Amino acid sequence: MVERKYVDVNVFVYWLSGTGELLEKAKKWIKAIESGVRGEYITSTLTIHELMIIIAGLTGRSLRDRKFVTDIIEAISGLNKLEIKPFTSDIIEKALDAMKKFDLDLEDAIHYVTAIKYHAVKIISNDEDFERTDIQRVF
Repeated sequence: MVERKYVDVNVFVYWLSGTGELLEKAKKWIKAIESGVRGEYITSTLTIHELMIIIAGLTGRSLRDRKFVTDIIEAISGLNKLEIKPFTSDIIEKALDAMKKFDLDLEDAIHYVTAIKYHAVKIISNDEDFERTDIQRVF
């Protein structure tokens, strides 16, 4: 059985828009996803939404721009071995508890709870807020 890892949104942001060291680290993780086995790397549907908002903000593009949205979706869906897990009501309920327990913002709490729900043992992120949780952060 493979060790499951959760991929935080910032990996995809750096991959699609980064430069320098952050881009190189993100590319390393993207290569790991591509060479991994299906289900070894997971993320949330929330990640895709956050990614679009962040990249739109960085580039001045609009979420009304169908080509822009399609390009983001195709980039993520092109990672065939990445599993995208649904953002469900039970996750939001548990995220509210995680916000308080680990002093996280809502988005980080949702990522954390999704990782735990789907048995990830690591979270790939440069967000040090995950250091306050009980899941190992790597980047």
